[in-house]
Amino acid sequence: MEKQITLSFTDYKIKGVADVTPWGGGNACIEMDSFSAKSLKDEELLSKINDAGFGVESINGAICDIYENYEGTLKFLKTKRVGAISESTNDFYNGEY
Repeated sequence: MEKQITLSFTDYKIKGVADVTPWGGGNACIEMDSFSAKSLKDEELLSKINDAGFGVESINGAICDIYENYEGTLKFLKTKRVGAISESTNDFYNGEY
């Protein structure tokens, strides 16, 4: 007899890199703490992007790797850029550093 497991979609899990302005100016990027989202609207993502608790002057945007969460099992969906992303953050994300 064939076994089968059924998992239901719960939400999206977001991982990625935040584009930040450190205290004192300049530009940098930092790996975010992952977070959950119910939708992929820019407004929701922008409200949840973070600096992993590092502490910066501002969080400008992020490159978000989006996963569909099926009761704890993650399936990659797509990458989405939200907010302002500097060229250096884009280069870092693409492995050019």
